[in-house]
Amino acid sequence: MKLILVGGSLATGKTTVSRILSEATGIARVSMDEIKERLFDELGSRDREWSKEIGRRAFPIFQQKIEEHLSNGASVIAEATFLWPEDAQWVHELQQRYGAELVQIWMTADPRVARERFVTRAESGERHPGHNDTLEEVITEFDERFFNKSFVPLPIHARVLVVDTTDLGSVDHDAIRKFV
Repeated sequence: MKLILVGGSLATGKTTVSRILSEATGIARVSMDEIKERLFDELGSRDREWSKEIGRRAFPIFQQKIEEHLSNGASVIAEATFLWPEDAQWVHELQQRYGAELVQIWMTADPRVARERFVTRAESGERHPGHNDTLEEVITEFDERFFNKSFVPLPIHARVLVVDTTDLGSVDHDAIRKFV
């Protein structure tokens, strides 16, 4: 049984890779953004503060869904940013509780390229409006928090594959599948 984390900063290709990996392996996938979007659909979309509140409400659901798979002895792909120290703590606790093998697929890209993708995606309407990605305050906040630095994988005992998506055409999805 494996707990496969697909993490990284914004607009690095987490959703694309986790979907392709799930389809190729048949392993269930749990996506933090998709949970948030279901909550937006149920509770409505408002402003940036509401979007943050939805994120706080979505995280325990995300954790619960992952734990449900592991408690049933099933592998699971968990897709989220996984940027914060608290993420390492609860992942470690899950690994200890269920004895799952940890695999971390860490998505990265040049921050300028990720920013450009983020803005293009926001303007295209591809993202749920509840994320409020098109607001000027969001891009200003994200420039400060995400698009001026690079992030590293979670500090956990796991096999780690770093995937640089600066050039999306060079991503080897078959190699990712084989790594898992």
